[in-house]
Amino acid sequence: MTRRAYERIPSSLVVKFHQDNSVCYGIATDISEKGMCIRSGICLPCDSKFKLQIPLKNSHLEIPVKVRRVVKTDGFYDTMGVELLKPTKKYLKILNSFKNSV
Repeated sequence: MTRRAYERIPSSLVVKFHQDNSVCYGIATDISEKGMCIRSGICLPCDSKFKLQIPLKNSHLEIPVKVRRVVKTDGFYDTMGVELLKPTKKYLKILNSFKNSV
């Protein structure tokens, strides 16, 4: 039995989000239809909801997410597992481009 409902695809997708009027950046190290793993210097608490932004060529894609887990590495919380609450068609197209390049 596998732990994940959807296949995770390795990525190096830049993402950004806001916390306390600050812009925070991270790298989505793997992505799927309903979630992603984000490495960042800032991690929000479990169950936090926020809008994750994926910078595109001339705009950005905004997706509502919920933090499902945080991971501590070397004494610092630096990784968040997030659930995508409403993945868009544009996001799924990005996901497919990563699938095709693996």
